[in-house]
Amino acid sequence: MAQEVQVFAIKGFDMALIGTAYRGTNEVLVYDGYVAESLVPSLEPKATDLLDYLDKIKINKLGDRAPVFVFLNEMHIGDTADAIAGPGTPIH
Repeated sequence: MAQEVQVFAIKGFDMALIGTAYRGTNEVLVYDGYVAESLVPSLEPKATDLLDYLDKIKINKLGDRAPVFVFLNEMHIGDTADAIAGPGTPIH
């Protein structure tokens, strides 16, 4: 039986949802930032862009329980393929 986890979702961003991640020990929702940005004009309160919208809904009050926004950039896929590092080594 799967354990039920409470996460915070942002109303109107259903189309941008891509999965979950962890912030510390909290499981949070992950949204595609580009899709979320395209949805902002249709949401209330009105905002100029995604950051403005997130500020207006005071998402920062959630701290480590706030959703994560990922901005995928296909130009950088494979940039680390030739990196030489041992297993578990962070690549920046």
